[in-house]
Amino acid sequence: MKSTFTPKGVMLLFVILISSTFCFAQVGINTTTPNGILDINSSTQGFVLPRVALTSTLVMAPVTNPQTGAIAVGTTVYNTATTNTGANDVFPGIYTWNGSEWYSQYQRRQYALYESSVGYRSTPGSTLTIPLNGSSSPTFTAKYTGNYKIRVRVDFGGGGAIVPNEGSGGSRSDGDLNIARATGNFTFTFNGTNYTIPAYSYSTAYNNVSPSTNYFAIWQEFIINEVVTLNANDTVNLSLTFLQDTAEEFLTTSTGRGYVSYDIPCVAEVFYVGE
Repeated sequence: MKSTFTPKGVMLLFVILISSTFCFAQVGINTTTPNGILDINSSTQGFVLPRVALTSTLVMAPVTNPQTGAIAVGTTVYNTATTNTGANDVFPGIYTWNGSEWYSQYQRRQYALYESSVGYRSTPGSTLTIPLNGSSSPTFTAKYTGNYKIRVRVDFGGGGAIVPNEGSGGSRSDGDLNIARATGNFTFTFNGTNYTIPAYSYSTAYNNVSPSTNYFAIWQEFIINEVVTLNANDTVNLSLTFLQDTAEEFLTTSTGRGYVSYDIPCVAEVFYVGE
């Protein structure tokens, strides 16, 4: 039997073949002009990635390759799990397999600020507790496993110095100015570890005028930076105290007490810096 094709039949076959080629070349969803191998168009709905519960950045499972063997490089999923083993932990978000591990597709950020009030007075030999964010022992909870940087800034100013005693007779020093140094230690505690911050300040008393002139609360700023390692969901306590040393060249009245957070608050900052 001899087959015959009309011009219209040939044209229809040509269109079918061309359409098949395009179907295998690009796929468009809600668009007739896909701009890539897959083009999804919607102004109201999103694309939902496969949702899986990963157990480690080094473990492919539960994701598998339907062709058997290792999963393909570039395989992308949305992880729903959180682990806190301390190594190779995962957190909710998009992950892509790079051939040896799951690589997170989002930047991990966490920052916490703790501030004191202003106007504290310290007494030599007596520990002063400096509340942070209104609490003597606030907490910090880590979102991720890894390293966290701690930055603590404190300030201290000495109280009123005593007027110099010039003495008399042969012991007379002719000294009208007393420059006195006040010292002490701040202690910042984080997760049970104490970090000491030595502090000092100078005050002056001048005896050449009546009444004598004193300069005090000349505060200085002191800063420490530390790095600690935490696991995801770890909750730790932190606190700040100050112990002023004995100050013999300072007034024993309330005027001679030290000044902590005189003009600006003491501050502790905690932020995630990576694994």
